[in-house]
Amino acid sequence: MKKITFYLMLVFSISVIGQTTYNITDPEQLEDNTYVAGDEIILANGVYNTDERIDFIGNGTPSDPIIFRAETPGGVKFTGGLQMNIGGDYVIVDGFHWQGGYGASNFIQFRNGTDYANYSTIQNCVIDGLAIHPDDVADDIANNSITKHRWIVLYGTYNTVINCSFMNKASAGALVLAEYYYNSQNDPCAIVGHNISNNYFFNYEKIDNTLSNSGDSETIRIGSSDTQNVSSDVVVSNNYFVEADGENEIITNKSKGNEFINNTFRRCRGSLVLRHGSDATVDGNYFLGEDVEGTGGIRISDSNHIITNNYIQDCITVNSQAKWNNGITFLGGSASHAVTCMSTNTSNGYQFTENLNLSNNTIINTNAPLFYNADKGTTDPTGTVSNNLIYFAAGDPNLSDVISGDTPTSYADLGTSLTYIDNVYTGTTLGETNAGFSEENGITATADGEIFTFSGSGSSGKGANMGTYEPITDDMVGYGIGACFVDNLGASIIDGDCTIEVPESLTVGNLPNFTSDAGSNDVSVNANVSWTAVSNDAWISIDISAGTGDAVVSVSVTENTDTNSRAGTVTFSQDPGGDDIVRTLNVIQDGADLTDLYDLINDVPGGGPVSVHSFSQQQVEPENNRFNYATNTLDKVSDSHWTAQDGAILPDDYKGDGEYVIFDLGNEYDLDLIQIATDDKDDPYGLQIWVSTTGTDPLDFTLLLPASSDDLLITTTTGTDEGFDQYEITTNARYVKLMGFGRFNSAGTSRVSAWNNITEIEFFGNQVLSVNELDLENSISFYPMPAKDKLYIKNLNNQTIDVIKVFSLDGRKVIEKIVNSSSNEFIIDTSALFGGAYIVNLSNSNQAISKMIVISN
Repeated sequence: MKKITFYLMLVFSISVIGQTTYNITDPEQLEDNTYVAGDEIILANGVYNTDERIDFIGNGTPSDPIIFRAETPGGVKFTGGLQMNIGGDYVIVDGFHWQGGYGASNFIQFRNGTDYANYSTIQNCVIDGLAIHPDDVADDIANNSITKHRWIVLYGTYNTVINCSFMNKASAGALVLAEYYYNSQNDPCAIVGHNISNNYFFNYEKIDNTLSNSGDSETIRIGSSDTQNVSSDVVVSNNYFVEADGENEIITNKSKGNEFINNTFRRCRGSLVLRHGSDATVDGNYFLGEDVEGTGGIRISDSNHIITNNYIQDCITVNSQAKWNNGITFLGGSASHAVTCMSTNTSNGYQFTENLNLSNNTIINTNAPLFYNADKGTTDPTGTVSNNLIYFAAGDPNLSDVISGDTPTSYADLGTSLTYIDNVYTGTTLGETNAGFSEENGITATADGEIFTFSGSGSSGKGANMGTYEPITDDMVGYGIGACFVDNLGASIIDGDCTIEVPESLTVGNLPNFTSDAGSNDVSVNANVSWTAVSNDAWISIDISAGTGDAVVSVSVTENTDTNSRAGTVTFSQDPGGDDIVRTLNVIQDGADLTDLYDLINDVPGGGPVSVHSFSQQQVEPENNRFNYATNTLDKVSDSHWTAQDGAILPDDYKGDGEYVIFDLGNEYDLDLIQIATDDKDDPYGLQIWVSTTGTDPLDFTLLLPASSDDLLITTTTGTDEGFDQYEITTNARYVKLMGFGRFNSAGTSRVSAWNNITEIEFFGNQVLSVNELDLENSISFYPMPAKDKLYIKNLNNQTIDVIKVFSLDGRKVIEKIVNSSSNEFIIDTSALFGGAYIVNLSNSNQAISKMIVISN
């Protein structure tokens, strides 16, 4: 992988104008001086067993930071648990080795009191095996507790943890924590912008969650429930996590706009968890479970996330935490989501999950590839699941359905509002009916080291595009990953690579679904490289096609006049010469609503021309304050409804005889659409729709929907009192009979309740015109033209004409003749009219037409 080299430190001192080099032999001597930009403090190699807390404070500049470093990388060992406060701007801590000793609550923190660090860095350091003090251990045993230590706590803004190795943590508490209380109290909309890159995290022991104080034992936590609204924008990239087991959340996202890119997770018993905070990007990560029980991929809560190009292999959780660690886990929470940065209302509950972009991920030999967890609620996640590839090798022990959940109805409860497009699977069964997945048995997996590439029928464009990023391995530790002076087990090495390099990065934000109207939305591009962008579809356009670094690109779409939604893409590509990063922005536009295509007949509360002709029963119980009239279905109020209880199930059938409302449309109509809304029960309703053009006797009606009177029309808008079931039709009707048979199971084969609750019904179409109405416009001709003394009106089809009027162009009526006749010709005396143009109006009981004529003198 090519990287951008910033050389944040120098191993050997170089003279710079204004710089002072301080050589010290005791870490506490660091506090003896006041430092200015360009100063360098070098601690002599040796072993130091102090457990004091030292303060490193100063204000450097981007070009001249203040550096505190070991004489040589790894040459300084702190064995007593020396603690550190880092304050000021542009200061760098470099090359130290903490080995053993006792930890502390905030062991290394980027603040000194209220002096918060900004643009400061800890790099090329090792923290290995900080223990819990024996006195604390004794207290823990007595209190069934465990001491909580946080090793690195990031305060301030734009601070960096890079090329460090963190090993053998046995205490509770986040190993790296981005703490945002100060940010949230001052300016939660200001970007925090920390960077956590190229680090090595090894052997964070699983914390017993039955112990008090055991929570928040993530390897990395970004923010908190209370500060989820903060505009964080932290980048966590190119890190290597091995057996990072502290708790089920390896990384916990609890703030807005964070990016998790090109990280490798190996044998980690947990998942990367989007817990609070919106607009996260999870892109290009490897999750390699190696069949270790408890390993997982990504768990999703909150909104506007981009989860793309991730590779999940051999992860399995079938025991106590099976509902939390799977390939991809969807949650159905109900708390406020996408909380704005200025909001003071946050929740530690589980947020609504909306507007996801889950695309081009590869999930291989992983138990429960797509898992729907209804434990925290059943609010449907929304967004797009597209072009993902799920593969199981024959006989793999992790074999399971593609789609599963923590209850038999989890997918039905919260999986059906996502839009599924062009996903493929092989080697297993889907588990649910979903047209957005296709089984592709022609896909072939080819081993490439420990991972697989895919070819064959159905694989093109599917699954993760990892670019040049390959899984990080143990051999890479010390050579670009972690500190340069120890290997993956903490043993000293002398040939490590001590250059500090920030990985190249190009990420693209997410777009909400466009409505069917033409419109535009902005998308954020975050990059440290140059890039170009191109739209792949004619209906999509962009205002910026190239850039260097960050940008905001406006994406525009034309109107979609089709009722089907459409999907397109914009490709963002790194300019040649680097890692050749390619990101695909998915653009989804809703189809035109059927109600936009047809004319609503009952367009006013109460029904307009539509009325209730009759009904079989309605629930009216004044003593119980229940007034569930049939007319409520026409009142345009969603929380009122018609309620009726059907009779007993008929012999040899699964339904009763039905309760009904007959609607009179007022005239005969060409019906195009009927839409029906029900109440918020979780079980669907079973209905039938009958129509008549003649009368309201039972024999006058013909079944419209479904095809057979033995069947039922099963509604789909369960669990909500908003939204209609739409039925596009082509039929003529004056009367519509809606029959309800109660609530049924989702298959429509077994009745759950005999009660019907219909909140609204709407009819769309155009009135059927009589022959007279249809032909009047084209049945009339005038001659001669111009007319002089007489105007002849030819009635070609003998249409009835009631009145003939002539108007001057200023609107004055100059002639009116009542004829009430269907004669084939009428004569109007125009001799008294001045020469010029006039309007002739002819009308009957159904319509009127107007024509312009000319009179000459």
